[in-house]
Amino acid sequence: MRGLRGSLIILAAGLAGIVGAQCSVYDTSLLAPDSTRPVAKDGVGWWSGPGDRGCQSTRVPTPEDRPAKSGASEKVVPPIYLAVQSTRLGSLAESGKLDNNAWQDIGFDLDGVCTGVEECTGDDSPPSCKPTVPQISTDGHLCRDNTFGRLEYAAALVPELSKKYGLSDDAFNCALCVGDYNYLFRITDYNGEPDDDQVRVDLYPSPGLEKPLPWNCADPTWKDHPCFTPDQQFTVTPESMSAPRPGPDFGDGKLFDTAAYVREGYLIVKFPEDTLLWFPGYKALVVSFPIKIQKGIVAGKLTREGDGVWRITDGTIGGRVRGNDLVQGFRQLGLCEQDTNYSIMVDFVNKNLDVLADGRKDSNVTCDAMSLGIAFKAQQVLAGKIATVEPLKECVLRGTAVDDAGADAGIADSGGGG
Repeated sequence: MRGLRGSLIILAAGLAGIVGAQCSVYDTSLLAPDSTRPVAKDGVGWWSGPGDRGCQSTRVPTPEDRPAKSGASEKVVPPIYLAVQSTRLGSLAESGKLDNNAWQDIGFDLDGVCTGVEECTGDDSPPSCKPTVPQISTDGHLCRDNTFGRLEYAAALVPELSKKYGLSDDAFNCALCVGDYNYLFRITDYNGEPDDDQVRVDLYPSPGLEKPLPWNCADPTWKDHPCFTPDQQFTVTPESMSAPRPGPDFGDGKLFDTAAYVREGYLIVKFPEDTLLWFPGYKALVVSFPIKIQKGIVAGKLTREGDGVWRITDGTIGGRVRGNDLVQGFRQLGLCEQDTNYSIMVDFVNKNLDVLADGRKDSNVTCDAMSLGIAFKAQQVLAGKIATVEPLKECVLRGTAVDDAGADAGIADSGGGG
């Protein structure tokens, strides 16, 4: 959700030498606590429970977990548009500070295998695929798979790449806050209740607000200013719709899930294969990292609070990213052969693949993808105009980030940002 920026994250780790109606739709406080279930948060929910080697596991919500049909024939809620407010990939704690253990509490147990988790019993089970190097990546708390996030912390410590390629969690979240770009969810056919066995969710890459907020993302005090509000209009790219149409209701998205559902207040969405999670635009301080997700799954606590605004207050995205797609993402961000770090990045990616992209579990098949976990929050917004953004091009460095020496990179906005 900088899907983005997280990958770069991976490279840096290698360089560092480190392998918002009147009530809540659903509120867990209304229920008596269940001591047998982990606290719902950051990938943990009703879908979690016993896993490999006696561990408690975040597991992954499945289509079979949908609630029973309610019997209601009429849906009552108008389309809901949600824009991402903030993300965490693994280097930042909830406080917003760097934390080398933050990755352990984000994501899902994607492969059903718990590796190197102290709470488990007995020896580690065989890995879900054959590692490309002798060292096996360990899981996070509750067997979470998030190698992508685990390595982000190390990348954040390497200023050479973070400056030249604009790799900054703070700057990315500021870009979301001011509306420089985004990724929208549209929820339709929803009954507005804690349980709905089938809803539709469409996905739209967004070049951002029609009128972005004026806060300076290079100034740390941007956090003292308000972010986008529910009455503001977000644009979308025409390529994201099967029949382009501006707001107040966009045309259907090319990326969608007609079999999404809501259970116990959590929205569960399955990404189509090869979903490109890219926040389009070049006018921000940082350009979003383009990342293509396989077997992607979203779980988010969907609420309508006292102000009448729909929000996702506890969102998690999990999935797998092929190694070659990670490398292509770097190239589309501008990191190519002319940079001495390129070969190090390619080598690093190839040595840190920990899952199979097609979702299989076979310790005899070489791993070809990296596990990913993203925590996010989202807020209801309005559908606005259509805006065109120039496609990404390999080996073209764009944006307004500074170079390694701290000087302005001098890269002009090449048609992006809407």
